[in-house]
Amino acid sequence: MKKSILTVLGIVAATLSILAADGQNELTVVIKNMKSTDGVLEVTLFDSEGNWLKEGQKQKVTIDNTSAVSVIFKDLPQGTYGVAVIHDANENGELDAGAFGIPIEAYGFSNDARGMFGPADFDESQFELNANKQIEINIK
Repeated sequence: MKKSILTVLGIVAATLSILAADGQNELTVVIKNMKSTDGVLEVTLFDSEGNWLKEGQKQKVTIDNTSAVSVIFKDLPQGTYGVAVIHDANENGELDAGAFGIPIEAYGFSNDARGMFGPADFDESQFELNANKQIEINIK
């Protein structure tokens, strides 16, 4: 009887530690190649193809130098993610575009993915997060 109670308690403890660790992942996004320190970077983390470029966790960061800026997303569960970055130089909350919809503000995606005639797809930008991770995005 004692042995079975200890076994059950061990299983419960192991399960709880797995569940607790599942939401403890950190993602560090390092953004490079800013042309100026004007405006802000909008860094958005997406957790599915259905949310891609629609609804995600957004952080706005001031640019203190053009070589690199880091953003950290904390307490993330394991899963598949994608990141989009906009250098919102005029701080109007959107990616400004010129003729034919061509962006005039810098942007980038995880995996340095590039879309052919529009933004990169989630499939091109996705990565697995199953532990603390750092990715780099070169904006253009």
